[in-house]
Amino acid sequence: MKKLNTTQEEIMITIWNHGQPVKRAKLQELLTDKEWKTPSLNTVLARLVDLGYLRIEHDRKDYVYHSVISKEDYLKEESALKMKRLFDGSVYSVLAAFCPKENATKEDIKQIEDYLKTLKK
Repeated sequence: MKKLNTTQEEIMITIWNHGQPVKRAKLQELLTDKEWKTPSLNTVLARLVDLGYLRIEHDRKDYVYHSVISKEDYLKEESALKMKRLFDGSVYSVLAAFCPKENATKEDIKQIEDYLKTLKK
């Protein structure tokens, strides 16, 4: 799986969160953080098709985009890469970095304990 840049990732997350399929015109409406000009959006979408993240279908005057890679698969791979690169693959280091002791509630600790029990099985 090829790495996405920030813009590509933002568009993919919007598509994943919206559900599939999504028309280009609808996607343009959903991307509210900045005003996308049609040619710019088309360029990014074409690149996502080239990278294998999207499949394109024609629907009269519009295009319909289907995700080829699920959000879950993308997040799993991205998380594994970041964990390896930033934390030498250590689950403990990830947990310590993202869950400092002073911020952990009793409920957080209980959920972590429960999750660790499922890992042991």
